[in-house]
Amino acid sequence: MEITGERHVLTGDFSNLAEYYNHLMHLATYQYAEKFIAGKKVLDFGCGSGYGSSLLSKAAQSVIGADISIEAVDFANEKYAAKNLSFRTINKIGGEKFDAITSFQVIEHVSNYQEYVKTLKKLLKPDGILLISTPDRENRLYSFQQPWNIFHLKEYSGKSLKNALTKEFKQVKILKMTAEKDLVMSEISRTLKQKKITLPSTLPFYPNFLRVFLLKLQSNIFEKVKRAVSKSPKSTGISQNSTPDFIQKYSVNNIKFEENPELSTDLLAICSHN
Repeated sequence: MEITGERHVLTGDFSNLAEYYNHLMHLATYQYAEKFIAGKKVLDFGCGSGYGSSLLSKAAQSVIGADISIEAVDFANEKYAAKNLSFRTINKIGGEKFDAITSFQVIEHVSNYQEYVKTLKKLLKPDGILLISTPDRENRLYSFQQPWNIFHLKEYSGKSLKNALTKEFKQVKILKMTAEKDLVMSEISRTLKQKKITLPSTLPFYPNFLRVFLLKLQSNIFEKVKRAVSKSPKSTGISQNSTPDFIQKYSVNNIKFEENPELSTDLLAICSHN
């Protein structure tokens, strides 16, 4: 099971509302998971930089953060390791079983989703619960389009995600992540722009290596055009010594998880054996 690289790192530096929304979305997913993991043995599968595993450890009995990247594991162990929290590479999990597994923003990176789901099933206790999050392709892509994110191999709708998971789990509930209209639309507007400008590079018949090559080429051309238009970096309009208004206005509590919101950016699947 190969997993491509892309990892969220906590930061307080946001140049626009869409960046801040994505930051809140990552935090909110782990905060939502806390209700399922209190006092339990937890595996955070695809833990990345480790901030989420650390958040879970505040409520769980114990947490293991696992990632395919040795660099990510080393970083997480140095920054977040605690008495009930440790990090290791995925191939060192062994035959352990867990009460709960979180795997956030991972499935879109895996080359074989069936192997990925079966692996998680084997690691989960019979009465355990699995939570998976991933971007909602509904607003991000045209129906025929491949992902414009070079690290994503496959993106899911609520229906296709549920179909992928019900092959291994009896119960699968799909929730969608949303927020107040101006907040969630900041991200939707960004992705609508991306799906349009990258369309020549993301046609469905391209093999993955060609898709990635074309996307990188297109990105390089855009960067050269930007530099030619302006010799200095584009101003964000945000003073380095002041807090942007949107940080004062919104927090992680503004992110909601609903079954059928009008607008959504990401999906959260809650899975169990029974």
